[in-house]
Amino acid sequence: MDKTEAFKIVLEELRQCPLLRGKYDAKHGSPEFMNGISTVMEAIAIRVSDEEYEKFNTEFINNILKSEINAGR
Repeated sequence: MDKTEAFKIVLEELRQCPLLRGKYDAKHGSPEFMNGISTVMEAIAIRVSDEEYEKFNTEFINNILKSEINAGR
């Protein structure tokens, strides 16, 4: 197995957790904490492919926005 395959497996496993996809309690949570999660997840996704990075980034941003809207921000 090469590194790209390994990163893909890790990314798919981590995507099982909604928090790591940008879904969080924006009313009580911390945007700075979510920025940290985003940084780590993006670092993993970019090592899979540019396409996977864009896909992840779009999903994460959309989920963050939905979380903030649901919190009334």
